[in-house]
Amino acid sequence: MQLTSFRVRKFRNIIDSGEIKVDGSVTCLVGMNESGKTAVLSALHRLNPVGDASFDEQRDYPRWLLSRDRREGTIGDVVPIEASFALDAADVAVLEDALGPDVMTGSDITISRRYNADNRQWSVPRDSRRAVENLLDRADIRKKTLERFKDVKDISELEATCAKLAGDDTDAQSEKTAEEVASIRAELDELDGDTALRAMINLLRPRLPKLFYFSDYSRLEGRIDVAALAAADGQIGSSADQTARALLRLASTTPQTLSEDDYEDRKAELEAVGHELTSQVFEYWKQNTNLRVQFDIDRKIERVAPNRDQITKTYLDIRVEDTRHAFTNNFGQRSSGFRWFFSFLAAFTEFEGRSEPVVVLLDEPGLTLHARAQGDLLRFINERLAAAVQVLYTTHSPFLVETDKIDRVRIVEDGGPQTGATVTQEALTVGDSSIFPLQAALGYDIAQHLFIGQTNLLVEGPSDFVFLDAVSRLLRDSRRTALDERWRVLPTGGAANIPAFVALMGQSLDVTVLIDSGTEGAERLGRAVEAARLQRDRIVQISEITGRKHSDIEDLFEVDEYLALFNKAYGTSISAGDLGHGDRVVKRLADVHGAYDHYKPADVLLRNPDHLDGLGEETLARFEKLFERINGTDS
Repeated sequence: MQLTSFRVRKFRNIIDSGEIKVDGSVTCLVGMNESGKTAVLSALHRLNPVGDASFDEQRDYPRWLLSRDRREGTIGDVVPIEASFALDAADVAVLEDALGPDVMTGSDITISRRYNADNRQWSVPRDSRRAVENLLDRADIRKKTLERFKDVKDISELEATCAKLAGDDTDAQSEKTAEEVASIRAELDELDGDTALRAMINLLRPRLPKLFYFSDYSRLEGRIDVAALAAADGQIGSSADQTARALLRLASTTPQTLSEDDYEDRKAELEAVGHELTSQVFEYWKQNTNLRVQFDIDRKIERVAPNRDQITKTYLDIRVEDTRHAFTNNFGQRSSGFRWFFSFLAAFTEFEGRSEPVVVLLDEPGLTLHARAQGDLLRFINERLAAAVQVLYTTHSPFLVETDKIDRVRIVEDGGPQTGATVTQEALTVGDSSIFPLQAALGYDIAQHLFIGQTNLLVEGPSDFVFLDAVSRLLRDSRRTALDERWRVLPTGGAANIPAFVALMGQSLDVTVLIDSGTEGAERLGRAVEAARLQRDRIVQISEITGRKHSDIEDLFEVDEYLALFNKAYGTSISAGDLGHGDRVVKRLADVHGAYDHYKPADVLLRNPDHLDGLGEETLARFEKLFERINGTDS
């Protein structure tokens, strides 16, 4: 079962968040401080929390609405959290094993929770009559008896009809009928629930993902009482001791093994643990690769009041060796960023070995980390954590926003008392302050393309980038020629800007330019060639692929394919027959529709990848030819 979307209403500074769609692996909530990011995660957590977390009217209800809504008696009707989950094949199999096929009439369920109520409300699309039919089929009863159940709409009504059949003195085959009634009742006894809905809820409840909410992570201590580690497990990340237990499990050892009396055995185990954890941690921590994790056991004799008996306590010391500066010190003396990252990795690798469904909610992770270390944290989330569980995290750091996964980003903005905090994917609808982390992330990414990438492809605008990236991924998945992954694709903001970008990048970086045909920018690039700043062979024009004098990247698509994207973007129904004559589909469309934003059709493709499945062989062959031409410029 997977979380697909949720909605928060009348919770703290939120009146109605709007529907928040959730990515199947990682979702990033971006916003200013106090925008409502924490409130969004907190409300979601209360739906099915690990531990005890419920809605409290006094603390959680929007304060500026509390008195009015109490007076009007509407608080009891408020649904502060509502979430949708998609059932997977295993979930459906569990339902069908108990209730038979086709009882579930949809693939999603909705679960909600209200203020001052511990129970949850479930909405499960179902055919209750089909559950009755399946049960009667399993009971194997005669057509005559079956007729008596024709008006039964839910399994809760079966017993009443069974009672009538059992008490029918006129039944000439009462013994056979009694067997059938007994068979039906036996089937009912197998069900955990008196209605189809209740039975389905009882089957799905243990499969509903638990929600782990983390805001203040429990960091490892540098010196740990081994006796405390032997205690029972608690919630993941709930304490420093629990994080230490997770750390030892990550290294496949136990407190008892580390405390062996034999020195050589104990030393061998400690060294093995240190080596394993160094390997695990420094696969992701790249800020200082000269560190090595070491473990040691220290036994200390202590007196216990009031009789002052002596006891020996065993401590596990975590030390870090700095091979560059040739010294070791206690883990607790290392930087707060390193201690946080180390503790985070230890605590959350626990999810990899657990079978129960989980959604992890991270509130502002990695605040103490350097920008590059935040990138390491993202890599750990993507490669390790998200491989085991769904992850939602909040941030205002541009370095925790992945520009190549913008579809995962949701923007949180507080619009004041009238609208409260809302969540959206539409970057154009929010204020500059709310979108700043996203802008900064994109700006940083562009800088990386400009000054770090050695093989750069300049294109005119973001629509070129989207089309190239989307179709390239499709071709690569089909094992056909795609844009080589070494290319850094950089939108320049228009053909007129390309010469300036070429001049700025100089001759130290490899640059290829993809440009529309028959434009002023193409002519200006000729002058860049003359100035020896750009090789002529590295100017790729779309007309080379289409064979037409004037062509844009949109002309690589069949006309009907591009019109499908355009009509979806603008809510129109323009067909090829409505267009005038000419080479360029964008010009022909502008003549009919008027000037339009070329990015919007590309955005449709970005947000609706299903459109890729409709691309014909002619289109794919043209893009493949283009990619061959571009790749060949850097051979």
